[in-house]
Amino acid sequence: MLNRFPLKAAYAASVLAMLAGNALAADGWKVRFPLSGTLGGEIAAPIGAGGLYGQVSVTQLELDKLAGPDGNNFQLPSSGTIPVPLASVNPALGTRSASYSGVADVGFKQSQTQVNAVIGYLSNEEYNGGRLTAAVNIPIVSINRTTTLTGATPTLSAITPSLTGSGLSGAQVAGIQASTQASFSPKYQAGLGTQGATLSGTQSGIGDIEVTGGWVYQDPVVKVVAATTLALPTAQWDPVTGLNLGYGKFYTLRPSVAVAYNATDAWTLGARTSLAFNTRNTDNNVKSGNFYGIDLAAAYRTSVGVVGPHLVFVNQYEDDDGGKYGSNRFSTSGAGVFFATKIPSVDLGLNLSYMQSFDAKNALSGSFVQIRLTKQF
Repeated sequence: MLNRFPLKAAYAASVLAMLAGNALAADGWKVRFPLSGTLGGEIAAPIGAGGLYGQVSVTQLELDKLAGPDGNNFQLPSSGTIPVPLASVNPALGTRSASYSGVADVGFKQSQTQVNAVIGYLSNEEYNGGRLTAAVNIPIVSINRTTTLTGATPTLSAITPSLTGSGLSGAQVAGIQASTQASFSPKYQAGLGTQGATLSGTQSGIGDIEVTGGWVYQDPVVKVVAATTLALPTAQWDPVTGLNLGYGKFYTLRPSVAVAYNATDAWTLGARTSLAFNTRNTDNNVKSGNFYGIDLAAAYRTSVGVVGPHLVFVNQYEDDDGGKYGSNRFSTSGAGVFFATKIPSVDLGLNLSYMQSFDAKNALSGSFVQIRLTKQF
């Protein structure tokens, strides 16, 4: 029987190489946009005096799904060819081959802690009625990821070149095909386990640093912030495992406009629109499609602070170019609540928020809890 034949090294290597070639996307199914939301209780706060200011936020991300284009768990395709050595049956038959094509369901869990330290400056001088601001955002990221791949072993094609007319009986040909399939199955399943382990692990360090410049205007009714952010590829990332503290070796330019409107003495409404333009990844020549983001929030003033809902919508409006997964357009929405107050004794702004993503496609999905502290010096 074929399971006694010397398949071992080359056979297993061909299966593992195929699975390893289907690692996660270059940008890790995420985009350079804070999915925890960019609006909070600050929409109801005055701009304050000019000078230096600092902000520290701690965000805990619990991601529980890598969503495919249909919103369900991503299905990882695998296909390839395995060798079928037949010299021990008949030296004249040599080594032939059989091909396969299958899919594996990707189970995904990632716990991520991210600390963002922001140092900025707000001018005292006015320019066209508003003031200028500049800031640097340095993220420190810690990731713990577990990935599992599960799926039925695909049925092998008929051995090629065909064994019909090789001098073997029909029963012998059928036996060889069955033995090949039986020997292939444990190696394919082992390959899924190995690749799942390869895509799992822990990593920590500095993420992608962002530099922002903007213009801020405020009157008794309206506050406007027009800004442009440049995200730099400063983080470590592993193209094999997909463990990525940032997003990849490319730049993102993200202009945005935010407006806060004091609708009543108690309510402030806020909205931000953002566009993002990505350069091509220099590691793999993939260009992640450009995208837009929309943030909405409403803040209600109480005696102890402001509270309200916030929403975020982020969608690629352009296909990925050069990747393994076609258009791979990122899309996700999130909904949550926030509470903000000021601690007078230390003149410190405090914002607590929660966000749960939903309707995710070609994206990581989960929940975000954040505490943000802001201080003017």
